[in-house]
Amino acid sequence: MKKFKDIKTASYDLLLSGKSKRKFERFIFIVAFAGFFLHLGLILLANLGIIQTGGAAGLNNPIEALYTPFSIILFYEVYCLIYFLPKSITLYIGMQFEIMALIMIRAAFDEMSSLQLVSDIGEMFSQHNFLYLLATIIILFGLIYVFYRISQSTVRRENSGEPTLIKQKELPKQYFEAKRILALFMGALFLILTCISLYYLITGNSSIIEFVQNSKPFTRSFFSDIFTILIICDVTILLFSFAITDEFHRIMRNSGFVISTILLKLSFSIDGVASYLLIIVAAAFAIGILAFYKMYEKIELPEE
Repeated sequence: MKKFKDIKTASYDLLLSGKSKRKFERFIFIVAFAGFFLHLGLILLANLGIIQTGGAAGLNNPIEALYTPFSIILFYEVYCLIYFLPKSITLYIGMQFEIMALIMIRAAFDEMSSLQLVSDIGEMFSQHNFLYLLATIIILFGLIYVFYRISQSTVRRENSGEPTLIKQKELPKQYFEAKRILALFMGALFLILTCISLYYLITGNSSIIEFVQNSKPFTRSFFSDIFTILIICDVTILLFSFAITDEFHRIMRNSGFVISTILLKLSFSIDGVASYLLIIVAAAFAIGILAFYKMYEKIELPEE
């Protein structure tokens, strides 16, 4: 048992400590920076006619080069999500919405690269999907702000070390240990999924041109799989809450977060306005659940 604890502690320090996070930040910055200029260089060579792309997607417009660093940064956001899981469920859920926001911004850059220059303003605004996408990004950004704003008083109190005025049941130590183990399990799955996906992407393409062309459907499928893992994680947290507490409002909050994650996962299976609506509904639902959870904490219930 002691050996298992030592292995768990060593693994956690290696993968999910603050020091590891800072190292991973620097690594991601270097890779994203290099990926951007490599992609930009390929587009330049294609435009100069030095390499023949055959009109391959992702190699026609300099704006398309932004897709690469944003995709790499998204991998870092997934790591941050796993990093914050043992520390705060609310922050862990908020990171899911941050990932969706970055995915949509990346999609906006992709749409901008395909928009044609037009002289008629009316024709330009006929690109409905692009306009809906921009509107969804703004709305989602606002909803993320509201989501974090609801928990701001708790965060400030925890940061300052002030005692809470709200009577709460102390959660057992096993609950936090279980979340640390769950975070390690998620980290292992994330690493395995990344390595397998990159292996098939690299070996399945005969040239760097094909690699760039097929990277877009690859990343969409990859992050869809990531949200499948997140659903499993959310359900596991919900089961933990059933096991360690009978507090109705905590169970409701965790159940609501599961529904929100499922809605985000479903948004990958459809395109267009329906996908955007699912994302907004997921964020709005999570805000509603969290708001009522916070209000519920302030009321005094009959003791057993």
